[in-house]
Amino acid sequence: MAERTHAMLLALLLAMTSGCGGRTAENAAWSATDEAATATSAPPLGDLVRSGQFGDRRLTEASGVVASTTEPGVFWSQNDSGHAAMLFAYDSTGTPRGAVQVRDADNTDWEAIAIGPCPDGECLYIGDVGDNAARRADVRVWRVPTPIATARVTESAASRRIVYADGARDVEAMWVAPDTSMWFATKRPQVDATGRPRPSQLYRVPASAWSSGSTATVTAELADSLPIVPLASRSRDWVTDASLSAIMADGRRRLAILTYGSVYVFDADPLTGKPGAPTAHCVVPPELRQAEGISWLPDGRLTLANEGRGASLYRGSCP
Repeated sequence: MAERTHAMLLALLLAMTSGCGGRTAENAAWSATDEAATATSAPPLGDLVRSGQFGDRRLTEASGVVASTTEPGVFWSQNDSGHAAMLFAYDSTGTPRGAVQVRDADNTDWEAIAIGPCPDGECLYIGDVGDNAARRADVRVWRVPTPIATARVTESAASRRIVYADGARDVEAMWVAPDTSMWFATKRPQVDATGRPRPSQLYRVPASAWSSGSTATVTAELADSLPIVPLASRSRDWVTDASLSAIMADGRRRLAILTYGSVYVFDADPLTGKPGAPTAHCVVPPELRQAEGISWLPDGRLTLANEGRGASLYRGSCP
């Protein structure tokens, strides 16, 4: 009973702080029930090593990570709300490789970043999709050809304004498919008409969105859901990032979904990026419970990045 009361108090604190930036609400919601659940559920991430830490002091709220495919060994991250429209390049140890201004873009709440194809070859897709209180009338995705790490400024960013078909949603996980369709997974707890918790919802913007006029607003349609149910009483399964793999040695693609307590891995359609059957579930250790970035590495392992100035980077596998 004491544990239940504690969780209820934490959920109340979460409700009071959910409109604010930063990790106050998430930290408050990590409760004793999270500890008990993670101790007895899935196996831990395998072969986990701390690979380094962010060396650029300007990268204070890293809310995503992608591994470049045009510059092997280079990774990109971005700060979330309240920061400049900048991308930060670093190597696998976190050593800075550059900081690049995104031309003609602004940062309301950059919570997601992904790599995907575009007419220029490879592009970075920056998800200005953060919305803790689910109140934004629309969100935006910026797209720029992947710069070299030493560039000062990107080419002019293209963008699309996006509305969700059934109203505003809090999203921090995004991936881009080989056909350039974009996928979004909801982060926080939601309930259905009967008050029961809903699983994380999946929304899709079709590839045709990028062929429409630059001022067009496109609709993200509800396409599916994940077998991950975020609960108000604990943050363990709040969805914070995603990464779609390249074609792996077995000829398949996989999708990694990061939450504050776990990594979930799914088969993914090789063209559309739609999640298929779950293939693995691994628990993250306590030192990774501020992680908001995940990306596949060429060898099939994963890199994970905590949020915060000087935060740590890790490598591991699931399974």
